[in-house]
Amino acid sequence: MTTNSEALNPQQFQEHVIAKAMEDPAYKQRLLSNTKAVLEEELGEKLPADLTVQVLQQSSKQLYLLLPIDIDELVRDGVLSESELEAVAGGFFFLASLASPYIAKQSPRISKAVKGVFK
Repeated sequence: MTTNSEALNPQQFQEHVIAKAMEDPAYKQRLLSNTKAVLEEELGEKLPADLTVQVLQQSSKQLYLLLPIDIDELVRDGVLSESELEAVAGGFFFLASLASPYIAKQSPRISKAVKGVFK
């Protein structure tokens, strides 16, 4: 069953996937072993071919530190506009893996979910 990603913002979508993985061991195993396919099923569409998605299971002996998206790279690549850059400079930028401006521009359904975030 796919989610209605148009009704969820990226953080809610991430929370939905995590909650589902915690409730359903088979889903969790699929998410760990074939992340991109599971997310495509949830979204009801293909993700960009050049996108890599990784899910890691944190434990009491492992801690993961997620570095934010390289803003300069997004500007150089033309993915982030000047107005979006101003929003970042103002302190508003979320780092959920599915919420990057690159993904939002590549996926119409995700784009609708995050429309207006950088305004």
